[in-house]
This record gives sequence, structure tokens and C-alpha cells, in this order.
Amino acid sequence: MGHMSKTNKIVLQIVIILCFLAISDSIGQVPEWKKVLSFPITSPITAVSIDRYGLFYTANEQGNIQKYDSTGSLLLTYSAPKKSDITILEAWRNVNIFVFYRSFQEFVFLDRFLSSSPNGKLRTSSIGFARLATPSYDNNIWVIDERDFSLKKYNLLSGSVDLTTPLDLLLDPTIYDLNYIKEYQNMVFVNDKNSGILIFDNMGNYKTKISIKGLSMINFYNDEICFLEDSKVKFINNFTFSERVENLPEIGDYTNFLYSSSRLYLFTEKEITVYKR
Repeated sequence: MGHMSKTNKIVLQIVIILCFLAISDSIGQVPEWKKVLSFPITSPITAVSIDRYGLFYTANEQGNIQKYDSTGSLLLTYSAPKKSDITILEAWRNVNIFVFYRSFQEFVFLDRFLSSSPNGKLRTSSIGFARLATPSYDNNIWVIDERDFSLKKYNLLSGSVDLTTPLDLLLDPTIYDLNYIKEYQNMVFVNDKNSGILIFDNMGNYKTKISIKGLSMINFYNDEICFLEDSKVKFINNFTFSERVENLPEIGDYTNFLYSSSRLYLFTEKEITVYKR
């Protein structure tokens, strides 16, 4: 009996140690956000983006772009020569920041100093009306063309279309609300607020859809899509489609957000708040 009691004590001690390690590990996986600063904005932000170095960018209703470092300090400002909403702002590459204006059917590339190239205009012989546009990894442009309701890869050198994927079999053309497009990890992600996130390969072939409705903003972190829902940041793996959730440090009426390994940026109509892990 004494021997069994000693064995039980050893087993109990092992169980306690394992439980402690498991709890410690789980606690370590929960991000603890500390507010770095919060500052007001003078004009509503319509688009945001983050580059691979952790610098983030905002665009306002006048089409002006501001570049910040990871702590929220303003570095540079780009004043648009023509005032208009920016439909897509894509800064991931840092050296080629892409800006698309739906109202003008024009795009521009900015360098890391926010100096612009001449504005490019999509050829109407190739693109009827671009609802969305984003750069591709091979230095061309993915376009959602509303004229024939399709995803197209537009060749910047020739002004022609290299690839076309009809969308009418994937979406109801009468009730769609496409509001975001991005090429990431050799896949093209198109968000339809009314049905979910459509995923295509880098040749424009349809792969699958993540059926999450009502999203007005999505972002990417490592191998995951992330978005705000129910006062949380939700993540879905791009390859396994496994899900995880993180709590926001504060509940608020956020118009957009950006997420990195050590920073969380939350945007409202009146201010930007920076959190550090």
C-alpha cells in the first residue's frame, strides 16, 4: 500500500507539473496588448495598408496618403493632385505602393518616399469598368471588370488582358458587393460582402470560398486571413482553413484595423490607436 501511495504521489506531481506547463503555454499564446498612443485624425480614413517592414499607411477622403512608422509617428504625406476617394491602397511591397481610383479608372505607383509615377489609365478596349484593382506578383494588375463581370489580369506593358475568369457562376451579379482584392502567397483573394471571400490561384482559377458574410475589411498575417467580428480578431488559415480568435484590447466602433506580430492598429472615424504586444 505504501508503495502504491508513493507511486500515486509521483504521478500526481507529474500531472501537476504538466498542467502548470500547459496553462503557462496557453497564457503565453494570448497576446497582451498595451496602448502605445492614440491620436485624432482630421479627415475620415477610407483605406489602410501595412508593408512588410511594419510601416503603415492611411488614405483619407481627399485621396491624401500618410505614412507612419510602427509606433504611429508620421513620416511622410502624399498630397493627391486630383481629389478623390482611394478605392484600393496596397503597400505590402514598400517600394511599389499601389493606389487605385475607381472614379477616375486610374492607378498610380508610389515609391517608399511617396513620390509618384505618372498616373496610369486602364485601356477601355481591355477593361470596361474596373470596380477593384490590385498589383500582381508579376508586376501586372488584377482587375474586377464590371462590364463582363470577370476577374482579369491586366498587362501593364501591352495594355491587354492576359487572363480572364468569369464570375457569374460564382456570384449572383445582381446582389454582389465586392469591396476588396489582394494577391497574397500566390493566391488572389476577393471579398464579397454578401457571400464571403473568394480564393483564386495565381492563374485566376477559382479554388474555394470562405463563407463569411458582412465583412467590409480583411487583412493578412503570415498564413492567415484576419478580420474583425464580435469585438474580436478572427483568423482563418489560408491553407488548412483552421480558425483561431484573439480578443481586442478595447471594444469600439472600428472602421478598419491592421495587425502585425507586435502591433495592432485600430481605426475609428475620429482617431487611430496603436497597441504593442
